[in-house]
Amino acid sequence: MTPADVVGMVKAGERIDGRRLAGLNFRGLDLSGGLFSSTDFSRADFTGADVSGSMFEGCRMPGAIFDEARMNRCAFDDCDADEIRLNAASIDGIAFHECRLPGAVFDRADAGMTNFASCLLDGASFIEVRSEMLVFAETSLARADFSRTHLKQTTFYEADLRTAVFDGSRFDQTVFVEANLTGQAFRGQAFANCQFIDAQVGDCDFEGAALTRCNFMGASLEGARLVAVQAPQCVFLNAKLPGVVASGAVFTQSIWVDAHIEGAVFAGSNMEQCAFHQARCRGADFRRARLVYADFTGADLRKADFGDAILQHTSIHRALMEEARFTDRSGLMPGHPDVLAAEAFSARRPPRQRRHMP
Repeated sequence: MTPADVVGMVKAGERIDGRRLAGLNFRGLDLSGGLFSSTDFSRADFTGADVSGSMFEGCRMPGAIFDEARMNRCAFDDCDADEIRLNAASIDGIAFHECRLPGAVFDRADAGMTNFASCLLDGASFIEVRSEMLVFAETSLARADFSRTHLKQTTFYEADLRTAVFDGSRFDQTVFVEANLTGQAFRGQAFANCQFIDAQVGDCDFEGAALTRCNFMGASLEGARLVAVQAPQCVFLNAKLPGVVASGAVFTQSIWVDAHIEGAVFAGSNMEQCAFHQARCRGADFRRARLVYADFTGADLRKADFGDAILQHTSIHRALMEEARFTDRSGLMPGHPDVLAAEAFSARRPPRQRRHMP
């Protein structure tokens, strides 16, 4: 078949099935709305072509070139596309499902809203991609390169990102749900309103990074470095940070309820108005930290060091305090007798019986 034959079949609404079109030149042609199944497009050249709204099912297209092509609303299902090229292509609304795309190149693509589900993208390149929303669900991204990309509203679900490259990337409402970022280096980079729920963030280096309003609920950050981070209004609910180094940082109005911060170092950090309810702070270092209006209700503060800390209206209600060290306790607010009596009375009361309507 010639490229003209293919265009004619597409415009006639015919499905192109089981054809061998390897190496054909489709540069600049209009193939929009095409239906292609089990077809071989190996090394075919679609540079500048329009394939918008087309569907590719079970096709082979290793080395195919879609540079600057219009591919909006395309669907690729169960395709083999090693080293496919989509440089500067328009791919808004495109969806890839169960596709093998190792070494694929999406550099400078206008991605809009793009979805990858159960795909292989090892070694793929997304340098300077422009997007509104990217989704990578259960997709392999070993050595994938996101350098200088603004990852706005991007979701990485159950993604292994330990070897991915994020040099110069920005993160805005990025979601790392159950993702593995162990050992990544994010020094000085900016994260705003990002979600790290149940993520593996151990040994990550965030020194000097901005982590504004980020959520680390249930995340594992063992060995992470948070020195001098700007992290106001963050959530570390039930996060694991034993021994983490977070000195000279800003964590104002952050939530550390049920957090594991045994032996963590917060020396010189601003933790004003932070909530540490039931947090495990045994042996933590709060020397010179600003803890104005911080609330350690029910926290384990045994052997914690508060030397030269700034304490003012700092609540230690029902906190465990054995061997905790303080330079000055005058700013501490222990449990008020009336509150303690009310809690004791409430604990003694039998549970209320729920009335059942006849």
